[in-house]
Amino acid sequence: MASWEHELREMFSQHDKDMSGFISKDDVICMLLGAEKDDKKDPVFRTNLKFLINVIKEADKDGDAKITFDEFKDYINKASQ
Repeated sequence: MASWEHELREMFSQHDKDMSGFISKDDVICMLLGAEKDDKKDPVFRTNLKFLINVIKEADKDGDAKITFDEFKDYINKASQ
């Protein structure tokens, strides 16, 4: 289980673009601003962007528009069942 937790932390860190400790709308904006025009057309980029938006919408339990690691972990665990 420890390796799964490590993988989740790495995935969370990849999406926490501003390294705030949260995944937020600002991270989505950072992702968009940092993307090249061709990247925005890339299906992998678009899927990743949709994933982030869905996580923010669905996993935010306290309604602060930010996802903590625990909220992220709960969301991923439920989605992978």
